[in-house]
Amino acid sequence: MKNWKMTAAGLLAVSFLTAGLACPLPAGAAAVNQKQSATTEYKEGSVIPASKTEAMRLAAKEKALSEYYITSGSKLEKAISRLESLDPGKTGLDAGKHYFYRMDKALTGNYFQHVKAFTRNLETLVGEYFIAKDNSCVFRRFPEDGSFEMLDGTTEKLLKKVEIYRASAIIPLKGKGKVLVRVPGNLPYDLTLTSLTENIATINEENGQLTISGNARGYADVLAEVEIGGYVKTEKLRFAVMDDRDISNYEARQYYPVYVGMGWGWGWGWDGPHHPGPPPPRPGGGGHGPHPGGGGGHGPRPGGGGGPRR
Repeated sequence: MKNWKMTAAGLLAVSFLTAGLACPLPAGAAAVNQKQSATTEYKEGSVIPASKTEAMRLAAKEKALSEYYITSGSKLEKAISRLESLDPGKTGLDAGKHYFYRMDKALTGNYFQHVKAFTRNLETLVGEYFIAKDNSCVFRRFPEDGSFEMLDGTTEKLLKKVEIYRASAIIPLKGKGKVLVRVPGNLPYDLTLTSLTENIATINEENGQLTISGNARGYADVLAEVEIGGYVKTEKLRFAVMDDRDISNYEARQYYPVYVGMGWGWGWGWDGPHHPGPPPPRPGGGGHGPHPGGGGGHGPRPGGGGGPRR
């Protein structure tokens, strides 16, 4: 059994603002953001006098705010109230100060509301937060090093959204296989892999990453465990360990199922006729063994709903 602690970095949201926009706010940080509207309308490719560039820049920023972010309304106020209910020592938000808040219109990872708090002039990012859409947990991200801290709640529901899947169903003999994990918001997690068929495949750690070594031809079952905030999600994944001949035959006839003989290893079906047509039935009849793309409980494959974290 091998354990690997993965620290996520990078976010889906892209910041469009770095400075400007004086934004006086009314009393109460949860109040709707109040900003001064630009008198100039931003138009793509327009030619303007140099004296109006500052006004045009302001207009472009305001347009970006309206297109990509929520800066007013009950949804934002509810999110800010959630943050205000937490310990200021953890959120970094001073109850005596006013901030400019914005929320991404799209959910991050289809699960988190992504909220940022800026100083009133939008020159300094004060805090970055991820609030679960079911309100079950709140995280803070520290942009300096990309680390996360859970501020409140439980990760039990979050773990149900985590996806665990194979990088490939086939592991070359003496080659390596991988398990991939996708977590909403790219939150950090602990990954543990355990080989349930160690005579076929074993788990190794290389350069800080867990890999699955194919040691003998046959099927390998691997138990994957992902832990976040004291809760664990498990998934049993099945791999097919193949040598060069196995892979060549499989690629040439991948519309056939892969037949497994008695015990571990591949059956004589690989040596069947090479002309079109199904291979002969297994001696004694019975069902077919699972093929590399099937069997077991495994998550989505890359390109079919799954995706790398980073």
